[in-house]
Amino acid sequence: MKRVVALAAAAMIAVTGQAMAEWPEKPIKVVVPFKAGGTSDQTGRIYQQAIKEGEILSQPITVLNVGGHYSIGSRQVMEAEADGYTFLLVHIALMGGEGSGAMDFGWRDFEPVAATGEFCVLPMVRKDSGINTVQELLEKAKEEPDTLIFGANLGAINHMAGIMMEQANPGTKFRFVQIGGGTANFTALTGAQTDTTVLSGAEVVKFTLLPDGSDNPESQIKALAYTGAERLPALPDLPTMKEAGYDMEFCIKSWWFAPKGTPQEAIDGFAEALGKSMETDVVKSFNEERYFTPVFLAGDELMDDLNNTWTAIEPVAKLAAQK
Repeated sequence: MKRVVALAAAAMIAVTGQAMAEWPEKPIKVVVPFKAGGTSDQTGRIYQQAIKEGEILSQPITVLNVGGHYSIGSRQVMEAEADGYTFLLVHIALMGGEGSGAMDFGWRDFEPVAATGEFCVLPMVRKDSGINTVQELLEKAKEEPDTLIFGANLGAINHMAGIMMEQANPGTKFRFVQIGGGTANFTALTGAQTDTTVLSGAEVVKFTLLPDGSDNPESQIKALAYTGAERLPALPDLPTMKEAGYDMEFCIKSWWFAPKGTPQEAIDGFAEALGKSMETDVVKSFNEERYFTPVFLAGDELMDDLNNTWTAIEPVAKLAAQK
């Protein structure tokens, strides 16, 4: 998938311009359609902190987690009043849900606001699984098709990553089950309800490493490979999927949307606030610690990236509908 990276400040100035002074006049709500603790939740709360501490906006932001299938929280925003005070923080799951038929709406039913940051994912297993490499995982799923339980949020990042892993090693077949986002899948994998899943770099750092970066001996799960173009700095001995012999990269941006019909002044104002937040030490540290690429897109650049991403991911999502 083509990666489009822009400097936050330059893109912000070029695209959003000066937001009208009238907005915001009341508190802003950001819906994260996943349970607390996952990558999207962490992202939303760090921008909330940056905006508050930097006094970037005159009104506070509340982050609201809506658990269950991500379509629930996404639909709540889609159907919310388009008054400029409700936003959605989501990712490629929005396209996966539409392309797979899991949802009867999609990204074009919202007003795009901005894209911030980009993260990649890692195939995971339990330490006691007897599987030590991604090759062993894929070959086992090929030799024993439909037996390895792959924890997923159907139509979302982890599901599509699993489909791409199957495609990277023809004949591989996982048994996908609905679990949820990163936190739910960590719990399910640790508890042996599933055999494998994928987690983001941020989640792997949180769930498997100690604060000093060393391996957490109490963690019951381990990563097998990284889907980024280069190795994850936190796990320098871990190969990329391409190094392991598989033609696969899978990295995801965080997308911010608003209900259709939201006033342009609110879209521009919130995009500007997000762009300014990326220049704060709070967000810079967050990106560095979680190995996010500091992407910022808005306006025409954002629309181009959304269209390119849809072109690339729709075929994968259609395959997900059959799993």
